[in-house]
Amino acid sequence: MLRPLLSSVLTKYAYLERRDRAFIKTLCEGVVERQMSLDYVIDQAASIKTSKMKGTIRQIIRMGAYQILYMDHVPDSAAVNEAVKLAAWKHMAALKGFVNGVLRGIIRLRDGGISYPDMETEYSCPYPVAAILREDLGDQKAELVIKSLVEHPGLCLRTNAAKITVLELAALLKKEGVEVTDMAGWESGDRTIQSTGDLPPGVLFAKNGGLNPAGSKSFNEGLYIIQDLSSQYAVWDLWKEYVNINHSKMDYINALDMCAAPGGKSLYLAELMGDKGRIDACDISEEKTEKIRENIARMGVSNIDTAIRDAAVYDGSLDERYDIIIADLPCSGLGVMGRKVDIKYRVSPEGIDSLCKLQREMADNAVRYLKPGGILLYSVCTLTDREGMRQREYLENKGLHKILERKFIQGVDPCDGFYYALMHKQ
Repeated sequence: MLRPLLSSVLTKYAYLERRDRAFIKTLCEGVVERQMSLDYVIDQAASIKTSKMKGTIRQIIRMGAYQILYMDHVPDSAAVNEAVKLAAWKHMAALKGFVNGVLRGIIRLRDGGISYPDMETEYSCPYPVAAILREDLGDQKAELVIKSLVEHPGLCLRTNAAKITVLELAALLKKEGVEVTDMAGWESGDRTIQSTGDLPPGVLFAKNGGLNPAGSKSFNEGLYIIQDLSSQYAVWDLWKEYVNINHSKMDYINALDMCAAPGGKSLYLAELMGDKGRIDACDISEEKTEKIRENIARMGVSNIDTAIRDAAVYDGSLDERYDIIIADLPCSGLGVMGRKVDIKYRVSPEGIDSLCKLQREMADNAVRYLKPGGILLYSVCTLTDREGMRQREYLENKGLHKILERKFIQGVDPCDGFYYALMHKQ
């Protein structure tokens, strides 16, 4: 997976200037994100197809091509010269002329205007993924999603209401050099949220590239957490519906987050619950639960306990223990392809079938752990009907009653792609 690999490399080269590290990150992610379109253009300029090139040379040419096509601030001469030097450094000096010729050919193609055979190639969307999107969303929405794959969305923040107001946070971030807007700013644009009812409070959007959480004093002080709007909506709706159903008997609440890392949904629910209950935030490994604990400590929350637990393994001691369960389950991730740029290359119908089976095993346990009268939040950060609506139908066949369901679509809504359903156990 690209993200942990890139993170380890950037940690290794932490001594580099921030600008240089940002360049490495942009180039690495960009080459992966645009791989299909890059290979198409390279194939027009080279005498040898990319599939037949030596792996090292292929990657060197891809990096040079990405800079030429998509990094306007990099001079063409610098992109070509550095690629030629890199070929020599990798003990392939005999291929310097080939690298030089291919990249100069790409410059000529760019200047003449590049025509792509289809939008899948232009926006680097693998054909199996495009087929899934078209089947489940229809052509119009699928094409908006495909175009969004190479957009770079900003970050959505949730204000820590226990420490600061949203207006105070916006002013503080402005002093830190971060440009932010609230929901009203987004709704006045071309894209509007596909939802009804109250907006989650404390939402801010940070312009792409303007926010560096690691270097943000306000972030390190726990004044906000990065949490997509779709995820905030899911927890906000969960809490509103729970209060609506149980307003006359709001006793102490026991809640479970089955796959909690890095903890955003648990933290938001904890804030909404206050001293009315506690949350067991669980995940499958020490590494994942440590991420939850780090965020708990940073945000200053005291009503969450963490535990290592495999959501797919049934634990009879938890039967009918919980009033609220969050089941944000492993999925194909088609809703976050714009942020995790390598996901799209790993998706297959067979893989989705396996994930659906795992989701049902976890959902079965969630139904067992939920008290009568309790609410289950089932959610996935993907767009397929098999992992969304069909799983909600499965839960209905298990005896749960649907309260509401929502599906957000990136490229249509100002957030990641996301599906959730609220299910009531009567």
